[in-house]
Amino acid sequence: MTEEEVNHEQADSKYKYSFDFIQKKLEGKKDSFGMLMKEIVRTGICTECGTCAAVCPVLEWDHLIGQPKLVGKCTGCGICYNQCPRTITDPIQLIGEFNRGYVANTNIPEVIGGQDGGTITSLLCYLFDEHLIDAAIVTMKDPDNPWHPIAQIITTKDDAIKASGSIYAHSQTVDALMDAIRADYRSIAFVGTPCNIDAVHKMYSSPSGMLKYFMRAHILTIGLFCMDSFSPETLYPMFEKDGIDMAKVTKMDINKGKFHLYYENQEEPIKSYNIKSLHKYKSSSCSFCTDLTAENADISVGSVGSGANKNTVFARTAIGAEILEDAAQKGYLTVEPYNAINLNAVLFLAKLKKVSQYTIQKRKVFIVKDVVDKEESRIETKEISEQAKSLFGTRRAISVSKQLNEREKKLKLTITNTAGFTIDNIKVRIATIDEVFENKPWVTTIKEMFPYEDIEVGYPVDSLEGSVLVEVISDAYGKIFSRNIKFEPKKDT
Repeated sequence: MTEEEVNHEQADSKYKYSFDFIQKKLEGKKDSFGMLMKEIVRTGICTECGTCAAVCPVLEWDHLIGQPKLVGKCTGCGICYNQCPRTITDPIQLIGEFNRGYVANTNIPEVIGGQDGGTITSLLCYLFDEHLIDAAIVTMKDPDNPWHPIAQIITTKDDAIKASGSIYAHSQTVDALMDAIRADYRSIAFVGTPCNIDAVHKMYSSPSGMLKYFMRAHILTIGLFCMDSFSPETLYPMFEKDGIDMAKVTKMDINKGKFHLYYENQEEPIKSYNIKSLHKYKSSSCSFCTDLTAENADISVGSVGSGANKNTVFARTAIGAEILEDAAQKGYLTVEPYNAINLNAVLFLAKLKKVSQYTIQKRKVFIVKDVVDKEESRIETKEISEQAKSLFGTRRAISVSKQLNEREKKLKLTITNTAGFTIDNIKVRIATIDEVFENKPWVTTIKEMFPYEDIEVGYPVDSLEGSVLVEVISDAYGKIFSRNIKFEPKKDT
């Protein structure tokens, strides 16, 4: 078979496998209408376009309740589900365009046994050996802060091997990339998660002030599959409470729905966590991301669907395909074409991430408890704790906005978690300041406050002008907010 025929067959197979995936999802379920109702209608994302009823002979549109209803027996054909504009089933929508797909693993002895198949490290070694790049941007472990990420410019094959391994946290790789360009590196490999790859892609596609940088350097983007990134400030303390010494951890990985941690020379993880149990430690931005496979990269690499000690690899551009195949030809990698099992596993997980755009809800908590005159659980007024200052730095953990309802004599306070991660067990105290005294103290405890979640409090005031003291204290970090909030009626203009 010629190379052109192989390429043509691979292009066709992308679609063939995707429809195998859809068929398997519906297979044996004589209720694809039930899936439509569960995933689209009952989640509130139905557009009421009526397409499902228009294409199916046993469905009709119920105008009274604004949704489809069965008027016959569902055969499970899947037409209502697949033609709905809100379901995402097309392979290009799920994982983006790609030139060729492979399952790959390293042939470099020093890399074997590292993270999954070691494909990215092997590609960097090949690129350095062949003098195709001057530098690479990677994320490494901060030597002064175990398992916290730090973006680095590396310039040798040995550096690439030392930088191997995954850290499941955000890293400021674009900052390191700009440093590399300013240092006059001309050919740079950039390794990053989909959000970082998107930043570089945007710089290239809409430069707007970046021309003097990007006309000076060529950048090869290597994207990592990414489902979730976590907040080290809260995740690692939780690990340590479970008796894990982060300084001794030599590897982390996520597979089959679990987060695993390993000590040196141990094949079995020292501890494993169900990934769902770590949801509150997830970076808030990940709830808004719909890109699993780094769709804008030249080469995308992940461990989904590839099996143990291997990687699924998509060469998305011509130069990405050339580099991958030349690295394999020169013995850095072993590659084999992906198959239906490999691709369908990627499609399944990609769909979970794509539909997150439909399930995001910003939760609001409305406090309706009455203010009482009796003092409760006095929180001592003191400086914000040193622990909190160290953790949050210049970033505010809590912000408070106010709005005075003059007619009802109520001060509406909106308290927002701006820390970027979930804060557990916090106590909120509000009291009116009358000269040097405090009146009408009110205290409540919030079990957990999610990133950028609002708590709204309607606090009654005797006067339309004055100030209230708002304090927020956390069991874990001490006092994280303490401020006098002044209020007065709006002045006519």
